[in-house]
Amino acid sequence: MGEVTVRDRVPCPEGDSMTGTERVIYEHVEAKRMLHYLNVRSLPFRWGANTYRGCEHDCTYCNARYTHEYLDLPAEEFSHKIIVKDNAAEAMDKEFSKPRWGRGSVNLATVTDPYQPAESRFNITRQVLGVFLRHHNPLMLTTKSTLVLRDLDILADIARTGFLNVVITLPALDETLRRVLEPRAPSIEERLQAIRTIHEAGITVGVAAIPLLPHISDSQEQVESLVKTVASVGADYVIADALNFRGEARARFMEFLRDYDPNLIPKYEELYQTSYCDREYAKTLRRSARAVIRKHHVDNYEKMRLR
Repeated sequence: MGEVTVRDRVPCPEGDSMTGTERVIYEHVEAKRMLHYLNVRSLPFRWGANTYRGCEHDCTYCNARYTHEYLDLPAEEFSHKIIVKDNAAEAMDKEFSKPRWGRGSVNLATVTDPYQPAESRFNITRQVLGVFLRHHNPLMLTTKSTLVLRDLDILADIARTGFLNVVITLPALDETLRRVLEPRAPSIEERLQAIRTIHEAGITVGVAAIPLLPHISDSQEQVESLVKTVASVGADYVIADALNFRGEARARFMEFLRDYDPNLIPKYEELYQTSYCDREYAKTLRRSARAVIRKHHVDNYEKMRLR
């Protein structure tokens, strides 16, 4: 993707940590640039940026692992070899300062979570938020981590003086399932409390109920319970969609199914003859989810876009 250049691939002694059974290695780089353009008309933003590469959350359904290959790193190292962009704030400031920059809305982050555990060590995301605040640049911040609450002070300033959406990823309410699918991410209850706290701080907060898992977490009752719950804690809107695959995600998820419920494997093979969920199944799921979202009044999508 050409946005970073490796300065030092020797792990810093103070930068190693144990996560699960694997040692997480932090490799420090200097970013040539931070912004990348996203030519997807359906998105409420045109630009994305990532403060880290790789993600310690290690979600089973993650579609971003293939991005490590752009750095000549094996995809399987995505969850335990984390690229830290030490100069991310400086690089972002330079891009925002260019005369031709049009103050487009930026999603932080489009590939990896800006509040993964590495952020508690390096504070790269917080530094970048300072750049957004100084330039009053529109921001959409996507995370599943409650570490976002640490930065409520600067986020409240961004929201008060410009445009901000915080989006919390929460695809299901089953904590047992969460422990398997998102082993290193905060609990469901912690995320619900984060949504409430962000809402009470006067910040627009959305929920990404993605991915909904066919035959596991996508029944009408499950989706309604999820939507009703996030509505009760202050979510402004909910975005829902089915599971899709990219890169090695398919093989990893099928391995999960072998342990979770082998009887689902034939159903998934039928639904996923390509990397995408069967078109009619996904369309029916989205239609049903939209009806529930409207019912519980968490369809305030106008808040996602600059006016």
